[in-house]
Amino acid sequence: MQFTVFSFVTSWVFSAVILLTIHFLRRNREFIKSFGVGAMLLLYIGCIVRMAFTPEFSFTRSLELPRLVNSFYQAIYIEPITVFTHQISIYVIFLGVWLLVAALLTAVFALRYLFGLREISQYEANTSRQGERILHRVRSEHSRKIQAKVFICPKVKFPMGVGLKKKRILLPAGEYTDQELYYMLKHEYAHFYNRDLTVTFLVNLFCCLYWWNPAVYLLRKDISQMLELKCDLTVTQQFSLKEKTEYCSIILELLKGPKPKNAIDIPAAAGMAKRAKSSALVERFDAVLKPFQKGKRWISGSVLVGFLAVFLMSYTVVIQPYYDPPKKEVMSTDGTIDPDPSEGYILKRSDGTYLMVLPDQTFPLSQETAEVFASTGIEIKEETK
Repeated sequence: MQFTVFSFVTSWVFSAVILLTIHFLRRNREFIKSFGVGAMLLLYIGCIVRMAFTPEFSFTRSLELPRLVNSFYQAIYIEPITVFTHQISIYVIFLGVWLLVAALLTAVFALRYLFGLREISQYEANTSRQGERILHRVRSEHSRKIQAKVFICPKVKFPMGVGLKKKRILLPAGEYTDQELYYMLKHEYAHFYNRDLTVTFLVNLFCCLYWWNPAVYLLRKDISQMLELKCDLTVTQQFSLKEKTEYCSIILELLKGPKPKNAIDIPAAAGMAKRAKSSALVERFDAVLKPFQKGKRWISGSVLVGFLAVFLMSYTVVIQPYYDPPKKEVMSTDGTIDPDPSEGYILKRSDGTYLMVLPDQTFPLSQETAEVFASTGIEIKEETK
């Protein structure tokens, strides 16, 4: 198993195609209703795995695309550019910028998260007996008991669940009936119950690491909406139509209500309402008021099998450039092909020239051909004086 620039590019291409396919399927509400929100989330998680895990295995075969890949590979990987008198490839520059920006974004994300937790901690004394009583009722309705603390935080816009280990539910300042609090707390408890905060945290971290990939922001947006849909369905699965209507009304009231100035914004938190985007709200309300019906199992099974097939196939091929090495460098004097170069190594001489060293012979290489051989895993050794 090895990791190369080729396996990385192949991973990016396959994951982008899979992600865009899932995204367009997700926009069809009837498909989601028949396929299921949980299964859809599984597909998104598969995309994350494919983007993050990019090896080449022993069974991986090359998909050589000389016209499409050669120029790209030549420009970013082989031909160096001068940076402060040093010759360096664009690929190496990209790796350096990637790691630097990823580290900065991860640090900013961590600081925003920690500062947000520190800011809300000053309101932990604003406990609500009414909230604690209602939360006890909500907890009794679930088989897995999750400990969480409820308090009033005047600097949040909407009810919010926070914390991976120490779980807290923040309520905006205001007067609420028991039923209103029940809907709010049941929603936030469902986020804890479904482990949505862990998923949200990891997806945000993933976006920090792959900041240059536009697909990850689409993935984050879609997963956020899918988690809300799943949470809404978890909360309302035993509700009557009246209760479901009241539940949706609470979300609308929260969106229309007054918002505090300088509101706390904690990344990776889970809120009952986020923004009044009509399409997202319509999708959520449609899911609650018109329950998802199980579709034909063979349809869902076919989609999952198809996704799994594409996922596995993405590890069986790797996109690579293809070069025909000059005959004078690979042909022996009698016109026969020299032995397999993978049996030897490349020697970089002190004068900058290259030699292919095989068990029974040695012959010169151009720098370009040496780079191509090296990219396939053949070792380059420096000549010692």
